[in-house]
Amino acid sequence: MLVCPSCGAGVTEGVRRCGHCAAPVSTVRCGCCFHMNVHDAAYCSGCGRELGLEPVARDGPPHDCPDCRMPMDPLDCGPGSLYDCGKCGGQFVEHAALRDLLEQHDRLETPAGRQQRQAPVDTRVRYISCPACHSMMNRRNFGAGSGVIVDVCSKHGTWFDPGELPRVLAYVESGGLQRSRVAVQEEREQLARERLRQRVAAVTLPPSTNSRETEDLFTVSAADLLSALLGF
Repeated sequence: MLVCPSCGAGVTEGVRRCGHCAAPVSTVRCGCCFHMNVHDAAYCSGCGRELGLEPVARDGPPHDCPDCRMPMDPLDCGPGSLYDCGKCGGQFVEHAALRDLLEQHDRLETPAGRQQRQAPVDTRVRYISCPACHSMMNRRNFGAGSGVIVDVCSKHGTWFDPGELPRVLAYVESGGLQRSRVAVQEEREQLARERLRQRVAAVTLPPSTNSRETEDLFTVSAADLLSALLGF
């Protein structure tokens, strides 16, 4: 439990505003995982890294939070935008931005001697609409072993409930992305072997069986991996 700097009431870690006086509680955003922290924090409670420069705002089309129906703030996230709800803490990440985040954290290591403190996670099962196109999003398990269920719009982006994005990025840093990449590659190899078996059975096997067409099945790009993880 933390204490509201305005009224002194107890507040749960990760809460954006005090439930008693509505004063801002978490006001410092981590530039690595986009998690919000209390004003006097030295290290991010989402990823454990030392807090420094915060992400900057960027221009973007107006999107409302699918839970709160309040306008969200677009933040610069590499090739795309991350939309943050200042009320509930939910975040909508465009596909290009999420792909860039995953690639960055795939190369990072968890800070030595620091353990990630899990922020409260919303465990409700409900279906929400995409903030961009308002179509119903699909619930997906983000990779085997992450334990995080995200909401995905195949056209625009992924919705993360409060605390979910740092958990996904921690999963990636622990080698989760590489494990998923291996799983996708194994699935493609199995598909290639099945195609080869079918060609042999039909006695129509062309001389180009081991050509680039088959080799391309074994190449797992970042876009392919993100599609496999999120199911689109």
